[in-house]
Amino acid sequence: CFVARRREDYFNYSFSFGRFIVLGIVTLICLLGAFVPFIMQNQPRVHMEQILARLFPFGRGLVHDYWAANVWALYLFTSRAASFLLRKAPIQSGLRQKIESYAIIPFPEPDPSTVAFCLLIGLIPCIISAWKVGGSSLSQPMTPSSRSSKTNAVDAAEYFIHAVAFSSFSGFMLGYHVHEKAIMTSIIPLSLLATTSRENARLFTRTCLFGIFGLLPLLFRTDELLLKVALFTSWMSGVIFILERIVFKNGKSGQREKGRGLLTAMDKLAVGVLVLLLTFMEIIHPIKFMPQGKYEFMPLMMTSVFCAMGLLHCWVKSFLQMMS
Repeated sequence: CFVARRREDYFNYSFSFGRFIVLGIVTLICLLGAFVPFIMQNQPRVHMEQILARLFPFGRGLVHDYWAANVWALYLFTSRAASFLLRKAPIQSGLRQKIESYAIIPFPEPDPSTVAFCLLIGLIPCIISAWKVGGSSLSQPMTPSSRSSKTNAVDAAEYFIHAVAFSSFSGFMLGYHVHEKAIMTSIIPLSLLATTSRENARLFTRTCLFGIFGLLPLLFRTDELLLKVALFTSWMSGVIFILERIVFKNGKSGQREKGRGLLTAMDKLAVGVLVLLLTFMEIIHPIKFMPQGKYEFMPLMMTSVFCAMGLLHCWVKSFLQMMS
């Protein structure tokens, strides 16, 4: 969307509205082309209504049945915790009724327009910074082989991947009725940055740790327990082993710096909590509480809330990495 104009020793790039229109038309054609097979079927209106109902599931509520580990999971957990404390708190019934009459507790559920507004607010910093980085990277000397030109191009490319990852992260953390599998849209672009720096390696590892663990409740059958634990453990072990060797080894001897490994003390603590959570979810709860019909939703809630706290940290780190 930019046109180059020569200015002494530099190329000056200006925005072209015509190229922007062409880009928009090409994007629109690609978007509409995906719906052509459904339009060609019998009763195309019925097919399109079904597709739109699944693309925009506003009638299904704010969160998925399994509570995707995002901001809204923390919001609903806080609402339920506040309701529980209000019922148990030794306060006068008149004050309790007054609080309930103002609909303060439980918290009101945001409607789709409010959620869309929050998502837009979350994407604005990425949009503004992407425009600035793109404009600054285009103002380069006329010698494309110069070292600064190559550095600017590499930095702009890495920033673009950070922006894609953060945008996907924002969609997961703030989206309406998000499914747990949507975290993969953040993990995949982060994998392209995992070997570029230590901070990116840690960000990718933590996102995999909390994001993929949040998917384990989807495999709820007893005969799937060994499979999902083996897959999760082997994947995380492989990620940690490879990134330790590629990113955190220094010198020809391949020795790691003292105290500078991939997993920090907090990461190891989080792994320990996840092990305890998995033990409770798969062993203690089915044996002690499930036969009595108690606390059926507790394992899902604990998984979603803890993973949401971890992914919230990753989301903030993704923003900081993008801005840096």
